[in-house]
Amino acid sequence: MKMLQTVRIFTGTILLIFTGNVLADEMMNLPMGLLIEAVEPYAINCDPKPELEHAQELFLNKEDAQHTTKCLRRCLMDQFELFIDGGTQVNSEKLVGYMLLAYPDKMEELNEISNGCNEQNEEMGIDEICEVAHVFGMCMLKEMQSREYEIPKVVE
Repeated sequence: MKMLQTVRIFTGTILLIFTGNVLADEMMNLPMGLLIEAVEPYAINCDPKPELEHAQELFLNKEDAQHTTKCLRRCLMDQFELFIDGGTQVNSEKLVGYMLLAYPDKMEELNEISNGCNEQNEEMGIDEICEVAHVFGMCMLKEMQSREYEIPKVVE
């Protein structure tokens, strides 16, 4: 049971970091404290050093997030090697591989969304690494919302 809970939290954390979305019914209410606890070991070496408020903004998907929150997202994405050659393009194949844990029947659509968000960042000329991660995450969230993916509630 403990292993199942760990897998559930890990999957939910990964998906929230990147998109804020999870599908499974049991993951529709994710406690903020549990999410903070799960991400803390990954955030310890991030620069700039995030505080609690930055992790909270990350999980609440604040569009007007502070710069440190945006950098936290980038740091986490870097640790999961989601950027191609450390650049500004997200590796859609790798990202979608993680997301298939929650959306097993959505591979083609998720690839389309991810590739579209990469194109949007490129067209907008976004090249600051923290901003790239944030805008990509917000793009994924909006696209998934528009396609009626279920979105969990982060409860405090």
